[in-house]
Amino acid sequence: MKRLNMKFFWLGLALLFTATTWAAPPNVSSRAWVVIDQASGRELAASQADLPLAPASLTQLMTAYVLLGDIRKNKLSLGEMVTVPAAATQMDGSRVFLKAGDQVSVDTLLQAMLVESASDATIALVTAADGSEAAFVARMNREAKRLGMSKTRFMNATGLNEPGHESSARDLALLGRALARDFPERLPFFSQKELPYKGITYYNGNRLLWRDSTVTGLKVGRTPQAGYCMAASAQRGDQRRIAVVLDARSDAQRTQDALKLLNYGFENFDSVPLYRARQAVKVINIYRGERPSVSMGFEQDFHLLVPRGSAARVKAEVITRQPIVAPINRGQRLGTLRLTLDGKSLGDYPLVALEDVGVAGLFGRGWDSIRLLFAK
Repeated sequence: MKRLNMKFFWLGLALLFTATTWAAPPNVSSRAWVVIDQASGRELAASQADLPLAPASLTQLMTAYVLLGDIRKNKLSLGEMVTVPAAATQMDGSRVFLKAGDQVSVDTLLQAMLVESASDATIALVTAADGSEAAFVARMNREAKRLGMSKTRFMNATGLNEPGHESSARDLALLGRALARDFPERLPFFSQKELPYKGITYYNGNRLLWRDSTVTGLKVGRTPQAGYCMAASAQRGDQRRIAVVLDARSDAQRTQDALKLLNYGFENFDSVPLYRARQAVKVINIYRGERPSVSMGFEQDFHLLVPRGSAARVKAEVITRQPIVAPINRGQRLGTLRLTLDGKSLGDYPLVALEDVGVAGLFGRGWDSIRLLFAK
């Protein structure tokens, strides 16, 4: 259903271009980039978004995703003290200068990873979780596959350069959306501006956290091979967007490019929550069922993306396939939600049964057989 929805969405968007004045996507200099609506995951603009590139320490967004899952499952706790392994102290890249044998809380190590991109803190965390970085990276790749990150392959948990270690702007936007969706209570980790630790204050490299009060995260990274990278999220009112830029030439460029993309997403689109997951869009009568009706709707939250300010002009029509006869299985397509804006099609979206309905008894089936004669 999701794939079909996207097909119709882009068809509707293309039709709207013929009747609506749209601002062109901004001039972005980074090598690959994308901006998406966080609520629906729909793409607003992109360039080379599927190009596999070194992601630098944006890798640690997936490291954090796996670790936050472990915390939710009580495999780790924020207050748990971790013994720093010798391997962590030998890492290249950004560090908070941990010493072998130090006892540091999971909470502090997570902050060090997400504020400073600290490789030593990252290795301490993944070793505590799985015993080795290799075992943890295997889980990172499984999660990437589950989330649909088709251009991603992780070789390490830190983002340091390694042959074959790559991701794409679209995959990283997908990951950023998954973090916001699956761990909303942990998002403050990604907007933390600074971390005092052992007499040194480390500052988050995401300059947008200081420049724009609506920015809520997520992460920056840089290596000589990856260039300057950023995944930025922001919320303005009830609208949320995620922008990813990869392989910018400088810190200033990645910051400006990400801000341009966020501004474009907010200034030109509205994401409208039409229906919640499993909310009945319509209740329809059925024949030969153990009950007389069934609810149909969407299995996932349904957000419609429209030109900014036009949501009130969207019209909806429910079209059902008649007659509908039991048995009915949850998820079975029963109808269509047809959406238009100013008379132009926004697409047809499949409506599915929200529950199972078994077959009625002998008497019920017989009576409905008679009713069906007249229904036809």
